[in-house]
Amino acid sequence: MKISIQTYSDIYQKQVENLVLGIQNDEFLLGLTAQDQPDLPNIAEFYKNGRFWVALNEENQVMGTIGLEPLNEKQAVLRKMFLDKSMRGNKDINLAQHLFETLLQYAKEKDYQEIWLDTPPPAHAAHRFYERNGFELMPRESVPTGYKLAQIAGLKIYRLTLN
Repeated sequence: MKISIQTYSDIYQKQVENLVLGIQNDEFLLGLTAQDQPDLPNIAEFYKNGRFWVALNEENQVMGTIGLEPLNEKQAVLRKMFLDKSMRGNKDINLAQHLFETLLQYAKEKDYQEIWLDTPPPAHAAHRFYERNGFELMPRESVPTGYKLAQIAGLKIYRLTLN
């Protein structure tokens, strides 16, 4: 299977919503809607000062997503990193790492010094992924000004310091 990572286009809006909400609600039982999230109903507008990427298979189906929301000149938030179930653990494609490296390259080009993210308690594989990639667990009180945190109990917050 061949996967390409591309900058988001509105033609993928519904597929992105379906992927994200399916994982949030069917797998993690978070009970969220698109309207509960500041970015999901209008991805292009929300990420206009940042970037959002989709990973597409040969049939133009969204297999993964990742976004970067700037907070200020030096800090940004990694948002909406989701993979279709069929992509998780696939060492041949290693889609999570490719999506993350795409975001990381962009963040370095923009000269960000920190990338922040939050993730729900049941996302154990995501926690391991972020920690393997150098993110540190941070207290909720340490989030930068302007960071919109999801209202989810036990949310884990991570920070990656870039050189």
